[in-house]
Amino acid sequence: MPALMDFLEAQKEAVLTRWLDLVLGTYAPDTAALWKKNKDPFANPVRFQLESGMRGVLDGLVAGTNPPEASVFAPHLDAIVRVRAVQDFTPSQAVACIFLLKKAVREALWSSVTEQGLFVELLALESTIDVLAQIAFDIYSRCRESIAQLRVDQIRRRYDRLLRRAGLVCDFSGADDAS
Repeated sequence: MPALMDFLEAQKEAVLTRWLDLVLGTYAPDTAALWKKNKDPFANPVRFQLESGMRGVLDGLVAGTNPPEASVFAPHLDAIVRVRAVQDFTPSQAVACIFLLKKAVREALWSSVTEQGLFVELLALESTIDVLAQIAFDIYSRCRESIAQLRVDQIRRRYDRLLRRAGLVCDFSGADDAS
């Protein structure tokens, strides 16, 4: 009896297409339509990043990395989450795209699951996807921390320049050399 992963491998492109469609559906309708239509990686880098990350996640799942190792999936999840971390999503919305993989898998493989009685394997796969979502949330948190630090650094540089122009800051960097 074929395993669920065999069916997933056979339907990987259908799952990827559906998952990408579901994720693009989380954007504004005009934006989603544009990104769905344009497949050029240079003209549409967001779609390219999302699709390449999703493909990597599916490849890792098909390879059977269980339990999912962060080192295997993190680069692919990073490609997905990094895009969404800089956009106007709440943390839950940014990471929810990982959970949409469950829906894409069910839609593509449901007939095989019911015919072959692969419900336990489907639950195991969905549990793996839950772990991937946890890894994705960690990545999202690191991305947002980096963005916050960039903003703080930018504000510091602005105020430093402003104070220097106003003559309110003295430069003592050469004072140590004189002594």
